[in-house]
Amino acid sequence: MSIVGKNLLGSAAAIAMFVAAPSAAFAFDAVNWEWNKTVTETVDIDIDINAEFDPTGLTQVEKLQIQIGDVEATSSVHDIDNNQPAGAGGGTGTFSETFVFDTFTVEGSGVIDNINAAGPISQNGINGTFDGGTVDETTVPGMGDPTQLTFTVDGTVTVDPADSFDAATELPSIDSAATAVGNNQTINSDVATYLHDAQLLFDVQEDADLDAQDAIGALAAVALGSQFIDNSHTAFAVGATALAITGTIEKAEVDATSEVYNILNARVDSSATAVGNNMSVNVNADGDPTGDSILVADITQFSLADVSATSDVYEVAVNNYTNLAAVNPLVSSAATAVGNNVSINVGNVTP
Repeated sequence: MSIVGKNLLGSAAAIAMFVAAPSAAFAFDAVNWEWNKTVTETVDIDIDINAEFDPTGLTQVEKLQIQIGDVEATSSVHDIDNNQPAGAGGGTGTFSETFVFDTFTVEGSGVIDNINAAGPISQNGINGTFDGGTVDETTVPGMGDPTQLTFTVDGTVTVDPADSFDAATELPSIDSAATAVGNNQTINSDVATYLHDAQLLFDVQEDADLDAQDAIGALAAVALGSQFIDNSHTAFAVGATALAITGTIEKAEVDATSEVYNILNARVDSSATAVGNNMSVNVNADGDPTGDSILVADITQFSLADVSATSDVYEVAVNNYTNLAAVNPLVSSAATAVGNNVSINVGNVTP
């Protein structure tokens, strides 16, 4: 007899143990739905709720999702080189220089007055000052009087490196994403919604000798719960728990890994998301406040799994770029791991 066959009796006993608990432990077990679109309900929590609705439509779903086995997603990016030409010089600095000019002035031209009219000057952070001049009245035939003029130029200037790149517009981007999901469901409805849903995630023993008879037997063990529990999905979850206790089923692995390394001159965005069971329900999703904001839901999630998400980023180098602040953050790394998740929005909702 295989492992599954040996564990059937133990599974049945475990189920009996679960269902021996008072029925109050399951607050929303009985779902009495007739698929002719007639729904009968009674809610009694020390108060009576009587409501009459006239919906314009109806979304009605009864569904079971079962994921058996491991789920894995891997994104690996490495050894990316964006080779840029080396820059020459550049930066911000101050300077002060004195310039001496030798020339000739025609006698009687009023050279000193004309020179003073040329300075001092100041423009774009650079200052120019005339420090004075001398005139040698020993006239050179055909040239004039030898004249020497002295100027001082100082200021602060910024020079961009030659062949540099603006990171805001010229820095490449590398995106790495890995997403692993066991069971996923999204429902958007703008009318009344009735939902009976279950998501189950697990794995089978690797060394189990599963044949058709054993597989049917395992399902029968799970179905035993339905003899005691009105809600079939809850029965599945209780039965699966019993199978886990007896070792018939084991943990699944839901892994998402994003790895980025050895990157030169590029922006990096790395994310990894691992989810076991996920459900999102939006009723009146169009945002109309006059819509049918009615939701009746019976949701079961069972996850027997290790869920992990890993995002690794290392050895990222950037050189010869200016304006790096424009691409903040230069490196983004995020990892999200979720076992069971349900998101429900009812009313004026924008998905």
